[in-house]
Amino acid sequence: MELKASLSSQDTHKCLLLGDSGVGKTTFLRRHATGHFKDTHKLTKGVQVHTLLLQTNYQDLALELWEVAGDERHGGLCDGYFFFAKCAIIMFDLSVESTALSVARWLRSFERICGKQFPVIVCGNKADLKRMPRQLCYRQQPSFDYCELSARAAWNLEAPLELLSRQLLQRRSLKLISQPIFKPKVGCSFNEDEMQQQMKVVHEIALPELIEDADESEEYYMEDTIILN
Repeated sequence: MELKASLSSQDTHKCLLLGDSGVGKTTFLRRHATGHFKDTHKLTKGVQVHTLLLQTNYQDLALELWEVAGDERHGGLCDGYFFFAKCAIIMFDLSVESTALSVARWLRSFERICGKQFPVIVCGNKADLKRMPRQLCYRQQPSFDYCELSARAAWNLEAPLELLSRQLLQRRSLKLISQPIFKPKVGCSFNEDEMQQQMKVVHEIALPELIEDADESEEYYMEDTIILN
């Protein structure tokens, strides 16, 4: 993917694509780059960099997506990859609890190196599969947002990019335009209304922003809930 010559460096944002191995980061990028879906692919080693040009109803921008390997064995969690990043998408697998539990670790790494002021979108992938039993929840923060998608079902694929663009350009009414039409993988069975409802529930039970030095005892009753941030 190439950047248009008319796009300045000020309109290009380095974005980290983080998450455990196997959550679908490469598949997500391939969908946007080619429109295709593959069940198998090679694990990312170290980092792969792709640039996505996004057209919005306000202005064009480019995300320089740094897809970081999901574990240290393949070169992930290297501080050098994080330098100069201005935003992040942290992806997890909605059907695998351990990947949701890892979100907080990836978030801490990003905040430690890049700071807490930059936008982060946490994204649950594989919404078409059977969902993990524990409820998901997040704490509201000005620079944080949440969405779910399915690369296999080609559902809600634009959501993390649109949410990120809104924060980067500080335009709450921003919409992506001229987006390609993605088709579900042949034979993929899914219920779009159910996927939408499950994502809605996560938004509805979001916790208020945590005030420093506040009493965190409110969370004692949430043993069956994974708080993502």
